[in-house]
Order: sequence, then structure tokens, then C-alpha cells
Amino acid sequence: MLEEEKPENLASTWEEAIKEQQQVRQSQREEKEKRDVTQELKRLLDIPLKVEVVIGSTTLTIGELLSLVPGSVVELNRNVDEPVDIYVNGKLLAKGEIVIVEERFGVRITRIVEKEDRIRSLSS
Repeated sequence: MLEEEKPENLASTWEEAIKEQQQVRQSQREEKEKRDVTQELKRLLDIPLKVEVVIGSTTLTIGELLSLVPGSVVELNRNVDEPVDIYVNGKLLAKGEIVIVEERFGVRITRIVEKEDRIRSLSS
């Protein structure tokens, strides 16, 4: 003959079972939310963005501009060792340095602009 469980043991067993069920449901909800976020992010991954690397700038008069010929040198406002600006869709995102890889130019990112500065630049 089976022994009957005491009411306090039965209550404890039910309490543990309910807690375990809640944990499983919470885990399932979190996993579903992760999948949903991942799916949403995947939709964004193929959106093209315009990336520009600015090595410097200058101001010319119309006369100076019209006098440019092949071989002319235009002086920019930066030194060779200064970092270049990296813009994404017209907003400053990072600083970097110019590199040459197999006779092609590239840029090595050396610093990402602070989050607060990026947010501030979105409003301008």
C-alpha cells in the first residue's frame, strides 16, 4: 500500500513544479524574442549605406578652380598623419587612417565616434 503524502510535502511539490513551469515558459519567451529580433535585424543587413572617407578639404575661389589643370596640386586642411573622417550617410561615424592593400586604398578604423556625439549629429 502506498503512503499518502503529507499536505505540506504535496504543497511544496506543487510549488516547485509551478516554478519550474514558469522558468520554462520564460525561457521559451526569451528565445522567441531573440528569434524575432534576429529576423528583424536580418531585414536591415541588406540596406545599402553610403560610406565616405574625407581626407581633407579646402576652399577655392572660382578663379582658382578654373585655373586647375591636370597635374595641379590642391592643398588640403589636414596633415598626412592626422586621422581621416569616416561618414555613413552623411553623419560622422568614425576616425581612421588610410592604408594601401594590393595597390588599392582602404581605411583602417581607429576610433568610433562616441555614441552621444553620433546621436547629436543625427539631429543636425
